[in-house]
Amino acid sequence: MTRINTHGWIVGLAILAAAYGADSPLAGAAATKAAPPGAVPCQACHGAHGEGMATVNAPSIAGQAAHYIQKQLRDFASGARENLVMGGIAKSLSDADRAKVAAYYASLPVPAVAHGATPASAVAARGRQLAVEGVEAKHVQACNNCHGPEGSGVPLSAPYLAGQAASYLANQLKSWQRGTRKNDAGNLMTSVAARLDDTDIEAVTAYYASLGLTLP
Repeated sequence: MTRINTHGWIVGLAILAAAYGADSPLAGAAATKAAPPGAVPCQACHGAHGEGMATVNAPSIAGQAAHYIQKQLRDFASGARENLVMGGIAKSLSDADRAKVAAYYASLPVPAVAHGATPASAVAARGRQLAVEGVEAKHVQACNNCHGPEGSGVPLSAPYLAGQAASYLANQLKSWQRGTRKNDAGNLMTSVAARLDDTDIEAVTAYYASLGLTLP
């Protein structure tokens, strides 16, 4: 199996750590948990503590369920979920490495700060409707039915959405629509995404991005 060269990732992380500074709360959090070697490449895009980076379309993975993270890594490695960068990283890890990476990120505290500003009232109302109630006329069930109250996630079932960047969430929904992402059980997300128009996607992703999330 071909292993990727992580030198560039490590240099990037050194720059990132310097930018945070020794007095940063993030720097303090880093001292409390030692990341396994397999997590080093992840930090360059997902942040030093899995908080996500909207600028590179990388989601928050801190506090995400280990089962979900491990499945995504397996899917990236097998090609069931396509992404050039993540595919290379996932393939470089053994099954044991992926399990350690997943357990590490699952153990980190979920970022409590929302990634997006509060959307305009009409957008927020539509987004909340899609998230909490669903839209019977479109045969779309509420997102929270699977993703938990306020998008807080359901272990062994669905990831948390609250506080994720709207751009990332929108990109994933459109990937389900295009058929470029199809690694969901029973094609449920494919079915839901196909019933959403661009206005719906903008509304529901802005709604979730505006929610802060703190989990035990």
